[in-house]
Amino acid sequence: MQDYTLRIFPDSHEWFKVGNWDNLVTNKQEARAYSKDISSYCGRLLEETEDELTELIKKGSVKVGGVSKVLCQDLSKHCSQTR
Repeated sequence: MQDYTLRIFPDSHEWFKVGNWDNLVTNKQEARAYSKDISSYCGRLLEETEDELTELIKKGSVKVGGVSKVLCQDLSKHCSQTR
């Protein structure tokens, strides 16, 4: 997740993947701080839900490619279901 950072607009914000940090035209120090924040958050989220996620995988309840949905929507309720 360290290749993502936050882009802030006057009325909104969004996470986006950084293709090349050298080509980033915003404050790189701030962008790296956001990147570190999201990476840490995701690591904690995985740590907190690891046992439940493991059990669901063992039971065959997680579809191929569906880990992010289960992790973010079903187990943690932190992600929007409209994505």
